[in-house]
Parts: sequence; C-alpha cells; structure tokens
Amino acid sequence: MKNLTISDIAQKAGVSKTTVSRVMNSPEKVEESTRRKIEQIMKAAHYTPSATARNLSKQASSTVGVIVPEIGNAFFGDLFMGIEEIINKNNLSLLYCSNEDKVQKDFEALDMMRTQRVKGVLYVPAMNYPAAGMMGKIQKKLEGLGCPAVCIDRDIHLHMDAIHFDDRKAVKSAVLSLAKAGHQRIAFINGNAEKNILATERYEGYRDGLREAGISEKEELVYQGEYQKSYAYLAMKDLLEKEIPFTAVITCNNSLGKGYLQAVHEAGRADDFTHIGLDKIEMLDLLRIPNNYILRDSYEMGRQAAELLISRIAFPDRKIQNVLLEPTLVKETF
Repeated sequence: MKNLTISDIAQKAGVSKTTVSRVMNSPEKVEESTRRKIEQIMKAAHYTPSATARNLSKQASSTVGVIVPEIGNAFFGDLFMGIEEIINKNNLSLLYCSNEDKVQKDFEALDMMRTQRVKGVLYVPAMNYPAAGMMGKIQKKLEGLGCPAVCIDRDIHLHMDAIHFDDRKAVKSAVLSLAKAGHQRIAFINGNAEKNILATERYEGYRDGLREAGISEKEELVYQGEYQKSYAYLAMKDLLEKEIPFTAVITCNNSLGKGYLQAVHEAGRADDFTHIGLDKIEMLDLLRIPNNYILRDSYEMGRQAAELLISRIAFPDRKIQNVLLEPTLVKETF
C-alpha cells in the first residue's frame, strides 16, 4: 500500500492541506479535536515517518544525535545500523558520540548535541542516575537540549519516550532453564548494580530465577563489577583457583562472555561448565561453535528507537511511549 499524501489525509479528515501541515509542524496551533482526528487517520493508514520527514518542524540542523557507552561494542554496532536505516529514509544525518559510561562524559556529550542544534537525540544513559540521586540533574540537562530525545536500552524512568529489553525476565528464564537441566550452583558475572540500571535488573532476574527454582543464593558465586572482558576473565580465574563448586555460568553482556571464554579455555576447562551469555558473540557463530545466549535484537531496537524519535519530532504533543522488547533465550548445548 502506497503512503498517503497530505491531500489524501486532508480529504479524509475534511480539512485543508494547511491544517494537516500544521498538525505535523505546529500542532499547538490546531484545535485538539481536529488534531486528534488527523492523527488517528494517519495512524490507521500506517502513515509512515518517512512520509512526514519533509514536514518536520523547521530547525537549523538536519542531524540526529546518538549517544552510547561504547561505539566499538558489537551490540551498539547493530543498534547504529538499525538507527541508520530509518534516519537515511528520512534524509537526515547522524552524529555519534560515546559517553564511556561516565557522568562527566555524558554531560559533555549532551552539551555538544545542544551546541550542534541537533533535531533530536537517541540516548543511552551513562549510569544509574536514580541510584546516584541525580535524576533531577539529568532530566534538566535533557530538557535543555531544545529538541526531543528517546532513551534507549537503559530505562531510568526519565520523562521521555523510551525503548528497552526486559532483561530481568530474560535472565530469570536463563536461570530456570539451567535449573530444569539439573544445575543447582549457577555462577553469575554482572556489572555494577549501583552504577548501571541494567546490572540491577539482571541481578534481580537472577534472584527471581533462583527463588522460583527453589535454589538458595550463594554469595561466593556472584560477581558484580564492570562490564569489561578483563573483569569476567579475573572473576573466572578466581572461581577456578578457589575451587568453588559450580556447574553453570551466566555472563551479563558480550564483553563478559568473552572474558569467561578466555579464562576457561586457558584453564583447559571449556567443556566443564554450561554457559549462557547475554547478547550473541558473533565469532562463535562464525566458527560454528555451539553456544547459549540471550538474544537481544539491537538492530530492531535501533529501528524502533529512530521511528519513535521521528514520530516525536512530527507530533511533539503525543503521549509518551515506553516500548518493552522481549529477548529470546537460544539454547544450543543443553
């Protein structure tokens, strides 16, 4: 089905093309009942963001800003590609920036987006601002951008559109699957829950799974530090050297998964444990090595995040949306 034109929408709504254009560019100037009628027609007809891109509010810049923790991480690489698909369709350009999971870098990145007068920002928060007591500060910083923003991946309950995965449910599912396979001692390697909201959700998912499976939590099997390959490597070496009994391991991002693999291969014990990683490690698939992982489709998340932003630019007064995506547990070895 071809996209509707402004003339088509105007005819269906019984209004002028100028009124339709105002709804997309200056909705506050249109009577609420008329605006809602036009927006409902667009939604029912699947009037896509690409069709509205030429009518977005006029700004000096045609650039969309993207702020993520690690530009080199494969998860964010796929996210970028999903974002680019939608942004390119709308004849906009992209400005990428890394906050390195640091508050100061985060604020500097947001300040840079403001000075560049970007049309909108796709934003992964650097840290767990609620836990740090800094929600007011980050919200004020985002409101000072002068453009819409969408929070991606880490839902810290900002007053803005957001899209993220249900990581808590996914990790719980992983624990229950391991328990069903007979594992009672499941090691858990995670990031810092005080700094990263995802680390908090993943740890709660781990605990949820243990409780439901009737397994008591063992403090010596839980490692929560940094989302870095080196941290998981050292955690696994510690577990192996202390000869702490365990039969399965969950690592909470692809960097931690790589650290786990390095440690067990060096020790010659790669076949001794059942491992579930959060996020796919592409090299294992390329080498056709069976592995287990929680699949979070970051490409699709990037697409949907960009669509949310384009829609917000076109319709600034619409209701805030919080999109929750479902990860998939892929089991290849148990």
